[in-house]
Amino acid sequence: MTFSQWLSHSADVEFESFVRTRRDLLQPESPTIGALAAAASSRIGVSRGIEALDAEELEVLISLASAARTTPEIAVGENPHIDPTRAEAALPRLRDLGLAWPTSGIGFWRIQSEAITLLPTSAAESARARPWQIDPASVDPSTATIGRPLISNSEQAAVAEVISSLRGLVDELAVAPISRLTSGGISKRDVSRLARTLDLGLEQTITLLLAAKSLHLIGVLDDALDPQWTAADDADSALAGDRAELWAALVGTWLREPLDATQLAAGASENERLTVLASPKKALFKGSAQSVPAMPMLRLSVLSVLHDIGLGTARSAQWIHAEVLRRHPLLQAHELAMTESVLHTCVSLGLATTPLQQPEHFGPSRFGLLLAAGLDTAMAEHARQDPSIEPLGIGLEAVEVPGNVIAAVTDGLGSEVDKVLIQSDLTAVATGPIEPRVHHILRRFAVVEARGQGTVYRIDAETIEASMQTGLSPEDALAELAEISVEELPSTLDFLVRNTASKLRRVRVAGARAVLIVDDPVDLDVILSDQAMLPAGLERLAPTVAIAQLGPERTMHLLEAGDHHALLHSAGTPPRRRRVITQSEPEVNVRRRPRVTDGHLGEYIRILRSSPTGAQAPASTDEPLGLMDRLREAAEAKHRVLIRIADSQGRERAIEMLPATLNAGRVRGTVTSTGAEASLSIARIVSVEPVEPRP
Repeated sequence: MTFSQWLSHSADVEFESFVRTRRDLLQPESPTIGALAAAASSRIGVSRGIEALDAEELEVLISLASAARTTPEIAVGENPHIDPTRAEAALPRLRDLGLAWPTSGIGFWRIQSEAITLLPTSAAESARARPWQIDPASVDPSTATIGRPLISNSEQAAVAEVISSLRGLVDELAVAPISRLTSGGISKRDVSRLARTLDLGLEQTITLLLAAKSLHLIGVLDDALDPQWTAADDADSALAGDRAELWAALVGTWLREPLDATQLAAGASENERLTVLASPKKALFKGSAQSVPAMPMLRLSVLSVLHDIGLGTARSAQWIHAEVLRRHPLLQAHELAMTESVLHTCVSLGLATTPLQQPEHFGPSRFGLLLAAGLDTAMAEHARQDPSIEPLGIGLEAVEVPGNVIAAVTDGLGSEVDKVLIQSDLTAVATGPIEPRVHHILRRFAVVEARGQGTVYRIDAETIEASMQTGLSPEDALAELAEISVEELPSTLDFLVRNTASKLRRVRVAGARAVLIVDDPVDLDVILSDQAMLPAGLERLAPTVAIAQLGPERTMHLLEAGDHHALLHSAGTPPRRRRVITQSEPEVNVRRRPRVTDGHLGEYIRILRSSPTGAQAPASTDEPLGLMDRLREAAEAKHRVLIRIADSQGRERAIEMLPATLNAGRVRGTVTSTGAEASLSIARIVSVEPVEPRP
């Protein structure tokens, strides 16, 4: 019995269960049994069905596919390689997905022929351990308890810290742009330096860099000679907005990100080093293509497992990894390190937490529970609007942080501080999340030394000099710092600022082309004799005055390169800022064919069951892909068929063949007239007719 014949004669309950499970196969323009059977038998239809299986169901299907290599009809109860208890539980699910169906004999089943080529059914493949097969003895099954106060504190601290880290990363790129490589990304050496500056791990830094790029917070300077990654022109306003909204955008971007931080950190191989912020040249995941990218599916699966663990309970990373693979065995992200990286990122985002004494165990936070439940609801709603995401039920278009999660984050975030404590050891301490305005004032005079719920800044001579080189007077600098200080400024800071200003005043650069004014003629003699200053074309007009052929900014760069301390005299006009181009993904217009909505599903099923072609064998031209059933039966019975096939110009020719095998969308067999072996594409076959045996 072919699949289309089974559909025609199946019980109403079984037929409706199949149709509702495989909404992705329904074609409103062709409501016939033949078209439905053809779509389910196609390679993409079978692969989508296999993706929706869990580990137990997949093992049963692999056993059936291995048996189908020798016989088309499989006696499930008599096959020693098929566990009858496991098969009894899995066969209804395989039937609903259109992967297997019962034949006329009791206990006999058939499967789609394309499943044989998609699954590991050879002897060599069967001898190897499958990625989702994990030894239970190697998994720590223990649980741990996490107190509610710890969960609340950790999730609030994580949200505050990750927002602070994202702001700090964008700020660092604004202060010190990183050269863009020919591949378009930045080297891992630069990423490591950035990670040390921000006091973050390498993988966490990569995650934030990818998110900042997707959120258009960083971009590339519009400079053909030296393009550099730096902060976007509107990054400050975006980062100064609502913190909960910023966190939600960060989480949503991370959930949809197709790249894996562990692979970017390690490189594709020993000889090939991947770069960050560049599109990888090779696929990071091996194996057959999936309808949902591996990393977004892994992150959503981890959130779902954490949700099922429940608030206040934690399980080991190994147990969570094994559970993810049990639910989605064909998920290409099979490495435990990837799952652990996702779990640690969940902790840093406030979606998960760990017990104090067992950091290798993970449990959900309140934010993580709300997010997982909200995503499940969003996926169900999206499936009603776009049934093509079935049977897996995951659509990246619906991955957004729900409003109730944002509201919970808003309630949990503490207020930002607008004052800091500047101490005599030249450190400035912010006791909580700091306002962006205060952060940028401090960032002009200090570097970030430690980051967390609070932030510690270190003020030194280099940072003061860098700020005053823009033309800022010592009085203005001290006034800005006094405005954000809780107490009176220490004398050590006053001395540092005034001493740095006095050193810089010895040489001043004023605007014209560029005019150098010095206090001591000897200083000008040293500058004129420096070979590094030759490009400036300096001409001495007076013992303490010289004019350059370059502008003030370029002259300042040459003075800094020659280690000549100087001060930009008039900074009333801000320096010209080069345009920053934020890279975005190219727009792709995807044509989507109409889908059968919930309101029309009942009528669609009625039409299928009442169609004249539903109870009869379909005509040879009705279902091009469904012709595989006819070819498969001819191969099993060793009967010759007459195949009409069309070439690329549409011309048809007839070939009489004895089919042998069908896989990968092709039929292979022996041509009757020549005796030669031939392989024909099923997509080009117009009709298949049996040939009467010759007397």
